[in-house]
Amino acid sequence: MIAALVILMAIVFITLRGMNSGTDAEPMVETIVEEVDYTPVLTVSEPLSRGHRVSEGDLSWIDWPTEALTPALIVEDPEAETPIVETLINAVVREPLTPGEPLVLSRFIRAGDAGIMAALLKPGMRAVTVRISVDTAAGGFIQPGDKVDVILQEAVETTLGDFGSEAELVASTIFNNVTVLAIDQSFSADPSGSAALPGSTATLELSPRDAERITVAQVRGDLSLVLRGFAGATMYAPSHATEPDDAKKQIPPVTIYRSGEAQSVPVRGR
Repeated sequence: MIAALVILMAIVFITLRGMNSGTDAEPMVETIVEEVDYTPVLTVSEPLSRGHRVSEGDLSWIDWPTEALTPALIVEDPEAETPIVETLINAVVREPLTPGEPLVLSRFIRAGDAGIMAALLKPGMRAVTVRISVDTAAGGFIQPGDKVDVILQEAVETTLGDFGSEAELVASTIFNNVTVLAIDQSFSADPSGSAALPGSTATLELSPRDAERITVAQVRGDLSLVLRGFAGATMYAPSHATEPDDAKKQIPPVTIYRSGEAQSVPVRGR
């Protein structure tokens, strides 16, 4: 009887041990490797600024997942008569480009497209050219793409009563944070980053109304461009000049009689 009980306990112990060893065993992990197809798409080999003229060394190819391709991306067409890279040589960059960023044709201005300057203008803006010199353009350190303030220096007649009048030079900032589109006929910055030779004209990007004001300002006096620091420049070009309100019209005063006396009262328009 005792021998049978010992044998039974041994069987139970071996069975439980086998169950525990099976529980502690690590599960089998199956690794699934999915193959991804890639297609070469066009990018730039180094950063290119707005207005840069493209050369063959500026372009390169990167592998892009085929399933992520869109019709806008530039890929090589084996059936094309002219390779796509050759069609972009001497094209002008419309906006800054970054290496590794897939390119689209709308980022370039190619031969046969709209004029380069017209294509660089933001919608609704105008290109206006003003006269500059080394003294009035920060010593020649202003380059296309920089932001400047425009200062008008003019002579203002001051009345001295019985002693006549005298001319006084007055300087005032008429525009803030204006984008320089070109210096003379150069619309891209010096690749080395150094100051270019000073030009005689600067082309600025202004609204239609501000373009009229700066044209009149050139007749009134001398204009100077003041270079803004990179941290203080934004993409907008607000004007210090006040907008004329055509809705406000001069209304003649009204005559009111009080106690038999006439009194002229000005009327303000809404």
